[in-house]
Amino acid sequence: MSLNEPLTPQNGSVLQVIAVCRISTVHQDEKSLDDQEALVRKYVSDNYVGSVNWTVIKSQGSGEYLDRKEILQLEACIESGEYDLVIAEDLSRLCRRFHAIYLCESCEDSYTRLIAINDRVDTIDANWRDNATMSTWHHERSNRDTSDRIRRSLKNRWINGGALERMPYGYIVPVGAKSDQEITKDPAAEGIYDEWFSMLEKGANYSDVADWLNVSGVPVGPYARSKKWDGRMVARVTKNAKLKGVREGSRQKSVRINKTGRRKSVRTSPDEWNDRECPNLAFIDPERYDQVLSLLRDRNANYARNGINGRDTRKNVSKKRTRFPGQMIFCGICGRNYVFGGHGQKHHLMCDGARSHVCWNGASVDGPLAAENIMAAVFQKIQSLPDFDDVFLAEIRKEINQIESGVPDERIRCQQSIEKLKREQDNFVDFIREGNKSEAVPRELNRIESELTDQRKCLKRLQKPAQTKLLIPTIEELKSLAINCLNKHAIESWEFRILIQKLIPKITVFPHQLCDGGGIVLRGRFRLQLGNLLENSVAKQALCEPLEQLLKVDFFNPPQREVFRSRILELRNPEGNHKKLTEKEIAEQLGLTVTATQRAAALQRKMDALGIDDPYLTITDPPSEGKLRRHLHPRYQFQPLSNAGEY
Repeated sequence: MSLNEPLTPQNGSVLQVIAVCRISTVHQDEKSLDDQEALVRKYVSDNYVGSVNWTVIKSQGSGEYLDRKEILQLEACIESGEYDLVIAEDLSRLCRRFHAIYLCESCEDSYTRLIAINDRVDTIDANWRDNATMSTWHHERSNRDTSDRIRRSLKNRWINGGALERMPYGYIVPVGAKSDQEITKDPAAEGIYDEWFSMLEKGANYSDVADWLNVSGVPVGPYARSKKWDGRMVARVTKNAKLKGVREGSRQKSVRINKTGRRKSVRTSPDEWNDRECPNLAFIDPERYDQVLSLLRDRNANYARNGINGRDTRKNVSKKRTRFPGQMIFCGICGRNYVFGGHGQKHHLMCDGARSHVCWNGASVDGPLAAENIMAAVFQKIQSLPDFDDVFLAEIRKEINQIESGVPDERIRCQQSIEKLKREQDNFVDFIREGNKSEAVPRELNRIESELTDQRKCLKRLQKPAQTKLLIPTIEELKSLAINCLNKHAIESWEFRILIQKLIPKITVFPHQLCDGGGIVLRGRFRLQLGNLLENSVAKQALCEPLEQLLKVDFFNPPQREVFRSRILELRNPEGNHKKLTEKEIAEQLGLTVTATQRAAALQRKMDALGIDDPYLTITDPPSEGKLRRHLHPRYQFQPLSNAGEY
């Protein structure tokens, strides 16, 4: 490809060049990246005589993925307008699909020349779109043809008994086996699977079967990550049709999400299924197998989502995309998060560690009640914030001045860090080019690239021009901002969930119990950070700590004796010349029974004996009685996380 127009720098005498190199998978030779870089460097040196400043963007990932960090980095570099040339071996090295044309147009808008050598694309040529369109179509078609060819090959192997899958427990696969006929059953597994299905027929659940398998010393499958059986593993193996001598094929297929280029697996329709009989793999009679699976489906039907009009409301929704307060509550005992579905109730949350028998805190949270109490406490705290006094404002202005005065020094440190990281990166690249190999090199390169990205973001933030005069909002303005933001979205919406997490990053719950006994309840603690609502980063940094409030919220409705305890105490011991009422008179006035007033008085006497003002005591050890008895289960093994109890 010859150049009709010479390469020329826009500003100064140094040509600013971005070289883009990419390979698709880990199975490709990483030296190909160096080969691509050598090609584009030679091309530039053949067509330009002068100083060149190179920025090389190397990546390893599918060209269909439009959300790769390398593409985002390339787009940011192009939009900056600081580069003269973007060059690659061909357009598919940038990305596949017609997004490559968008990158070409973006270069054209930024007066940045783009050259794809093998595709004969040069955006300085008025007719570059013709070559770019044909090349992009060719790359996309070639990719699709390769995919179809692989699918045809796998389907043919499947029909002829090949395309072996990883086998579960009980199957012996010889080394180098190519078909199902070469696989044999382990004789020792015959009785295991028979008893396995007998237990399920008699009413045992998957966890009961897992306990029996572990006690019996039955090994897990050769490809299992866990060394012990659990309920989920038993469920997966039970639903594997190989146990009845059938290999199920084409149950799932991948489809591309055009927005990102990523692929997801979806279920296929029954007319696309491709099942095959394999009698030599059967452990269970097919008729018995189908009966047991039907029995399990009916038994577990009550625990499935019913959906609306036959449609699952959570279909195609990320598991982390939950309503408030989902994904925000953490157990103060083991540190794991609370998940919806506690004790079979879809609106209740419980500790994920308790479900896995690695935490004894089995108390659940009523989600709607928790959300209501949290918001009531937040609004009350916002309304009660005191005004800023002159001394406080002077301290804040002083802190803001210190932050702004330290920006130049921080900018210099950031630039020095970037230069140091670039030198380290170049040293590693030279080390690899010399033919040296080490397992630590890829990890170190990833670390350096990650730190480079962070430092560049920091430098970009520091290079923004400072405001001539930063206005500190009044407390009334902050109150109005917070209340308007919280009232803007419905509490069940995802937008509200994103907003509230800015104000409350984490909620930690601890089990409590009334000092006179009763059920275990949960009380939450969290930090309310109103400063995160501010857009100015300097003001946010200066006001974040002063505006931070520590809140405690009850995630339960207190019992009757605690609700009326204070009022009953006032009527029993009135101040001044007020008449002291009897228990019967107090009960009639409050609409209670005499027994209820006596229990409230007994609770107060217990508090006086212990010398406490709060009737609820924190539970730090597994209770010896009551409903929380997960620590007595044979599977229980307490495994707290390192951050347990933090909030």
